Amino acid sequence: MSNSKRLIKQIARNRINFLFQRAHEIFHENKRLSNRYVYLARRYAQRARIKIPFEWKKRICNKCKSFLYPGLNCRIRMQSRKGKGSHVSLTCFECNKTTRYFIKTKI
Repeated sequence: MSNSKRLIKQIARNRINFLFQRAHEIFHENKRLSNRYVYLARRYAQRARIKIPFEWKKRICNKCKSFLYPGLNCRIRMQSRKGKGSHVSLTCFECNKTTRYFIKTKI
């Protein structure tokens, strides 16, 4: 990979992290601006062909693509089941979509 591509990817990573941090900070005052920051961060990731870090990716609704702030516009529940496996359920209040993140158990 050439140096220019590496530099573009590094700049995109920095901007994505900055935009997500700003979306988290400003969510209480302006939800629309927060969602706009998430949209821009997703576009940076698409253009630079990099993945959004998992800690930020799980803060985006898979259906409506809005920023999820626990307790304000989403609900988080942990469920433990022996047969089906334990998971974390995240429900978006904007579109009522439930996303499950399964927890791997040690055997």
